Amino acid sequence: MKKKFLISLLIVPILLIGLLGLNSNTFLVFAAGTADAYGDQINTVDVFQYVDSAWVWKGQVTKTNYTSGIQVKVDALTETRFNCSVLLNSTFASSTSEAITNTRVYLNITYANGTTVIATTEITDYAATGPTGNQYTVYSYYLWNDPTHHPIAGTTYYVWFKYDVYR
Repeated sequence: MKKKFLISLLIVPILLIGLLGLNSNTFLVFAAGTADAYGDQINTVDVFQYVDSAWVWKGQVTKTNYTSGIQVKVDALTETRFNCSVLLNSTFASSTSEAITNTRVYLNITYANGTTVIATTEITDYAATGPTGNQYTVYSYYLWNDPTHHPIAGTTYYVWFKYDVYR
């Protein structure tokens, strides 16, 4: 059984804010976070929405731009998917399957007032590549497909990604 050696402080908050007076069906996305001492970190968070029978890319928050408050517009009342890629130091896995086993990504969505929309849940759809250099890239995604909780115009949401490394 793997022991949880380090819970990384790589939490990426994503804030969805309705643009009042401009377009009540638009939101902004923000994110922030940093790598740990081993270079383990959330690499990217891509946001997609299901529009006209296809997934439409809305934008990306990367390890380079997430501390600068990048903005990504999304539509209200639309099925939303968050794709998350994380970097895992290759000394903590000997294969892509072990990289997946040793990585966990969690998601939590709340309203601005703190009311939970989606409780902290593990994202279970994983894939991995690498290692490239000294890191594996582990991919996961979360599908926000509950029509009663899709982004609602004029409502603020906090979407948190948390990355744990098991060593």
